[in-house]
Amino acid sequence: MAHPIKSDSAWRALAPLAVLLALIGCRPASDQSSSQADADSEIVSFKLTEAFRIGDESAGDSLLFGWVNNLAVDSKGQLYVTHDRLKRIRKFSREGVLVGDIGREGEGPGEFIEMPNVHIGPMDSVYAWDSWVNRLTIFSPQEHAYVTSFTPSDSEDETFSPSSNFLGASSKGLLLQYSSGYNPESDNTETRPLRIKLLGWNGAVLSDSVIQLSTDVLVRITETSIRFASLPFARSARFAFSTDQVLYFGTNDAIHVAAVPFGGGQESRFEISVPHTPIAVTQSERQEAITSYGEDFEEMIRARLPDFKPAFGTLIPDDEDRLWFELSQPESDQTRTWHIVERDGRVVGMATVPQRVRLRVVRNNRAYGIMTGEESGAPMVVAWDVHS
Repeated sequence: MAHPIKSDSAWRALAPLAVLLALIGCRPASDQSSSQADADSEIVSFKLTEAFRIGDESAGDSLLFGWVNNLAVDSKGQLYVTHDRLKRIRKFSREGVLVGDIGREGEGPGEFIEMPNVHIGPMDSVYAWDSWVNRLTIFSPQEHAYVTSFTPSDSEDETFSPSSNFLGASSKGLLLQYSSGYNPESDNTETRPLRIKLLGWNGAVLSDSVIQLSTDVLVRITETSIRFASLPFARSARFAFSTDQVLYFGTNDAIHVAAVPFGGGQESRFEISVPHTPIAVTQSERQEAITSYGEDFEEMIRARLPDFKPAFGTLIPDDEDRLWFELSQPESDQTRTWHIVERDGRVVGMATVPQRVRLRVVRNNRAYGIMTGEESGAPMVVAWDVHS
């Protein structure tokens, strides 16, 4: 049975089975020009209708999730989910019916020590990254039989090691995120570099530094340990890989990303920029951030907490050459707002969903995400049909 998206009183008046996504243009601070008015007239109206949900205990669903690691969708609309209760990949049909599992817990071929990060590559091959042992496993497109697995080779720069973010497979190789260790004697204590490397199909490093960005962090050094923590509302690196093999990357202090194609015969690098109005961090948000981290990081947060929130949180490329940016919101907002942007930088719409919805994939005219129950707070995986 389909369900409307709703969140407390803010969403109770919505019509059943559908959420209308209000799509408006991105308005500059100055008066609207005629060209902006023309752009507004081209905005397409979207309608988001729930297709299915998985894990709704209140509706009698016995298939329940723990913390959901990630979602992936293949060209046929089949859904792949990993979560922390199982050390394998769960596969669902386009209708949300459990089809079976890929891999299992263990240390052998096709097995996982921890829940993997799953990605669907060209021809619907399944790639699973087990960050606990830094191992990538590849399964065949149709039967999902085990094909091969390997641990990426060391690169020339030994300060970087593989992290939990496998970005995807391209015709030129595999894209994997590496993070830097920390040297108290020489490294900056306020940022942590992240690097994307291109690997061959045997795990050898083909390009040691495709992209490098830095994320703001907190570092606390004692005589016996080094502790890292994220800095609230700070600038963070964002990477996303599209189904047509384009790598998008940038820091989220502005809606500005660069793109590098990795497929055959594609265009060269390009950039996308969208103006936005900064959202200030309120005094109550500031105080909550300071107290939630405890005494270890309190003074650092007081000194370094930004005055404004990042421009966006999550970045999702869809399969129609558009980017979905989840914007930062004012403290009082009960919704999450998404800009939908063409590759030429035109904002074609703005989608609004309840706070408890986290979109993760947009493909095959569907949006997929994680939604928590209104009363239980338990996670569910939900799919919505997107209509224009």
